[in-house]
Amino acid sequence: MPDLTQRSKYADFSITSTAGEARTGELVVGEKKFETPMLFPVINFYGGGRKGSLFGGSTHRTVKELINGDDCVGGVSCSEYFPGSMLSVGSLTDYGISESLLKTYLEKPISERPEFSGFEGLLFVDSGGFKNLSQGGLDGSDFQMELNQHRVFDMQRQLGGDILVNLDLPITEDDTYEERIEKAKTTAENAVEFARHTQSYPCAAYLSVHGYDYSMIDTFFEQVESVFGSLDLTEIFDGIALGSLVPKKDNKSTLIEAISGCKQVMAERGFENHPLHVLGISGKSMPLLVGLGVDSFDSSSYIQAAINGKYYTSFLETERVDDVDLTKCDCPVCSSPLLRERMKGNAEYRKDQMGPVAVHNMIIQQKELSRMRKLIQSGPEAFVDYLGNELGRHRSVGRYAHDVVNKSFGGYDGI
Repeated sequence: MPDLTQRSKYADFSITSTAGEARTGELVVGEKKFETPMLFPVINFYGGGRKGSLFGGSTHRTVKELINGDDCVGGVSCSEYFPGSMLSVGSLTDYGISESLLKTYLEKPISERPEFSGFEGLLFVDSGGFKNLSQGGLDGSDFQMELNQHRVFDMQRQLGGDILVNLDLPITEDDTYEERIEKAKTTAENAVEFARHTQSYPCAAYLSVHGYDYSMIDTFFEQVESVFGSLDLTEIFDGIALGSLVPKKDNKSTLIEAISGCKQVMAERGFENHPLHVLGISGKSMPLLVGLGVDSFDSSSYIQAAINGKYYTSFLETERVDDVDLTKCDCPVCSSPLLRERMKGNAEYRKDQMGPVAVHNMIIQQKELSRMRKLIQSGPEAFVDYLGNELGRHRSVGRYAHDVVNKSFGGYDGI
């Protein structure tokens, strides 16, 4: 059994209202806090450049300029829509940087850098497990680095992460049962070392788990428990992060099974009052996740949609940015004549066109999430009406919204 003791509580999660399995809450990490359910937009704070260019990053750079309210975007500040953000250790070398530039990235926490002065939210630093599994570590222009739990934690700490997750080995659909068990064992061993590191580091420590249904997630937990022995995991970890679902993002039936299974396993092990984060899933799936009781999620879909020229006219609808009437939206981005001109293509660089579109898309998602929180607080009838009568009529999510009503609320007759 590992020599761990109950860690000092630096993070606190409280549930403020429920509707079926859906719930609102407040997550406090140190002096920072936010309401849940919560979306962490993925931002590449480091994209291959230097300080003078906000460390580069193409469309990500314009997103950072809009968080800061820089003069180059007309002083438009959207920081209030970024109460949190997700950054992955695996993204640090996305642009083939040198080893010396990596050291520059890690020399001080993001929150202490004047380059990112507009970002004051919670920083969730993912371990980069997917990239480590697929590429064998970090690959720069003049170096290669094998990732292990010790190195990953060091980088998470140097970046100043508020929420950290252990280095994991995501599963794949083609894995055999034996391969999944081996990945669970390795992830569990990493979790022990991660727990030792976070005993003295002020953060919210999340345990990563993997699986597509109750049985797989229950088996994963068994492997973790076998490594930790009789230690109470609910006193060691502040939350659960469910992974391996990104390749299944369009298979909403699997998402529902996975989340329902994870919530059941958590309840059986005393984690029912801990926050559940789903890694890499958001967009149109958000109401389904919220309805099943997920507390937070992260995604870069707002940027990917913008890069493909898609502008959100509502939470569920998009139009080509070239075709849409931007004056119909009252968000800070679309209210700026300067940024409207750029979104219509009157910009020197493509990042200046797509960056504002990306932030507009993210604001639409954040506003819908705020609406979901209010509906939950209004009671189960309001949220079921939203799922069944509003989303239920939409082709891409309709039947799944009805499934969530049945699973989370016991059907329409149970309200």
